[in-house]
Amino acid sequence: MKTITILGSTGSVGRQVLDSICAHPDAFKVVGLSAYTNESLLREQIEKFNPTHYYFPGGAVEVQSSLFDFLEDDKTSKCLSSLEELASIPADIVVSAVSGIAGLWAAVATLKRGGTLAIANKETIVCAGRHLKALEKKYGGKILPLDTEHSAIFSCLRGEDKKCVRSLVLTASGGALRDVPTSQLAKVKAEDALKHPVWNMGKKVTIDSATLFNKGLEVIEAMRLFEVEAKDVKVVMHRESIVHSLVEFCDGGMKGLFSVPDMRLSIETALYYPEHGKDSVAPLDLAKLGSITFSAPDYDRFPCLKIAIDAANAGEGACIAVSAADEVLVEEFLKGKIKYPEIATALQKVYGKFKKVGNVELEDILGIDEQARKYTYSVIGVK
Repeated sequence: MKTITILGSTGSVGRQVLDSICAHPDAFKVVGLSAYTNESLLREQIEKFNPTHYYFPGGAVEVQSSLFDFLEDDKTSKCLSSLEELASIPADIVVSAVSGIAGLWAAVATLKRGGTLAIANKETIVCAGRHLKALEKKYGGKILPLDTEHSAIFSCLRGEDKKCVRSLVLTASGGALRDVPTSQLAKVKAEDALKHPVWNMGKKVTIDSATLFNKGLEVIEAMRLFEVEAKDVKVVMHRESIVHSLVEFCDGGMKGLFSVPDMRLSIETALYYPEHGKDSVAPLDLAKLGSITFSAPDYDRFPCLKIAIDAANAGEGACIAVSAADEVLVEEFLKGKIKYPEIATALQKVYGKFKKVGNVELEDILGIDEQARKYTYSVIGVK
């Protein structure tokens, strides 16, 4: 039985991980959980899974103790002081499902103890992927991608000689606004951008899917996780979300991973590694599917994708800056403080400001992140 710690257990990915664990109770045991704001759901999860430890930020000790007063004293889960501390407790797998740069030091802590890190936290890989790969090699840990696209690439590369790989191909559905005329994008409201045609995800990543900035982040993730250059990562539009990614080899052949769009496949690929999961998703009926389509991305419609790719070519500083800026911009768009097109306009300015920063040491990442956030607020005129 594998022991699992889930960072961000009340979010969309965290809940799906727990669903998979519930489906296979003899295979996994939850030992750690964390939430950022969803106190009531965390309470329910602890009552159900009875982990040895949890983390819940903010509030006095009495708030956190009263949160779990339904448990008997000898069964009460121990509250830790940080995500980093939670990631340091013994567990076979640490699932990083938090949003934003908050997962950075927990990822570092996991790998420094030689642990297995199953990561869905894009921003941490984007900002510190080079450093995480170095820690993986130094301490003998393992990084397993939870994102559907990178999990697909990971599966396609298993058993292959890296020298024979020509390129990695990421597929993109186009998000909620893919059919909205570009002339109408200025009128888009948050509720419009949150209606993803295929995936049910958290608000931040759903908006990023609408702007296609998430696919730009995934280009950077692929560079870091698989140690390739930006020019070797391609993006194609694929509305049906059946082909999750492909690998092109030096002989001209391609290998792709096909499945119904269900994140349980990538989750259980990580949880069961190095084995396959057991009936993770429904079988794909190719005859019923009939046909699938591919096309080139339209950078006029999706300028945020182009900005992220430019940042990937510029260096780590630019990647950290645009990732931080996007967190700010999406939050303000969701609040109704800025219009949809302003996300790209402001993001371009932040990229221009930080494009010459170059590579960044691990201890300097949060400083660049903070500078970029402050600059972003000044660009949009919001405090």
